Amino acid sequence: MLDVDLSGYRGHSQASVGITAVEVDPVKRRNFVGAGALVGIAAGVPTASAKGRRLGRTDVERFRQRIADLRRLDDYTGGSSVFPLAAEEINKLSTVAASGSYTESVGRGLLSTLGELFQFASWTAFDAGRLPQAKQLAVTAASAANQAGDRTLAATALSELSYLTASSSNPKEGVSMARASLANAPSDVLPAVRVVLADRLAWASARVGDASGVDRALGISESAHDQRDLEAAGEPDTVYWINRDESQIMAGRCWAELRRPKKAVPILEDVTAPYDDTHAREVALYACWLAGSYLDAGDVDKAVNSASRAVSLSRSTASRRTDAQIDTMLKRFEPHRDSGPVRDLLASSR
Repeated sequence: MLDVDLSGYRGHSQASVGITAVEVDPVKRRNFVGAGALVGIAAGVPTASAKGRRLGRTDVERFRQRIADLRRLDDYTGGSSVFPLAAEEINKLSTVAASGSYTESVGRGLLSTLGELFQFASWTAFDAGRLPQAKQLAVTAASAANQAGDRTLAATALSELSYLTASSSNPKEGVSMARASLANAPSDVLPAVRVVLADRLAWASARVGDASGVDRALGISESAHDQRDLEAAGEPDTVYWINRDESQIMAGRCWAELRRPKKAVPILEDVTAPYDDTHAREVALYACWLAGSYLDAGDVDKAVNSASRAVSLSRSTASRRTDAQIDTMLKRFEPHRDSGPVRDLLASSR
């Protein structure tokens, strides 16, 4: 199992969840106590109906379905609006689990689901511009997954932490984290999960300027996609979003980050087409990367068109991450402000 150092992170309980009795020992419930504090919510007080209630698989599935619903909502609205909803779900689950009774299997399911919630909250916090909190939540997600015996979730949580770290101003540690998430994933991990881990390793490699590392990681991703095509096994909702287009977009992002427009532009021009403007955040981000690659290729007019689309779409989503990406992109147009279209772009984006 993955070992994650949680020193310095608030709200983590050192108690493990090696549940052996039919009823979960009250000490083991400490894993759920105070979980809401990690997302800025005071400890919940169990209601009369929740206190001491017997919990079963239907309760686990109910919370997992709620996460699935929130993931789809995030696709359309952005992390700033969805993070409070994820925080509320964490508080609900932890409050019920801290006071209820359940079997070993259900207890592990509840803890694994809490880990999923932490991971999702980490993503929405990142999108909302709360990077330190997002990192803390990703670490806590990995810890909950480890204690629940869910090695796949532990690997994806560490992978998410690698992505957050690689996307920060100090990306170096992101590479080692991404490599560890791949190395420590279960040998029978689903191909779709391996795709996600490999794509994030590619991004971390790009952020430190390692083009050969990007190539290797993208090769792993492609092989995992091929394996996925051959298998008909059911996949968890956590990977509902990953497909070859998403991996191609990651490839385009990586080459854009490395300032390789001859590689980035054809990819980003081709794969952005399937995404309509209802996915405003995603399309705005893709348009940002494409605009930067056009600038690297010396095509200012196309860069302006792509940047204008990004600016327009960003107004339809609650994503501070997207806003920051657009600000970074617009700064790259400063050397071209003598051009009329560039002046118009910069003026309209204020």
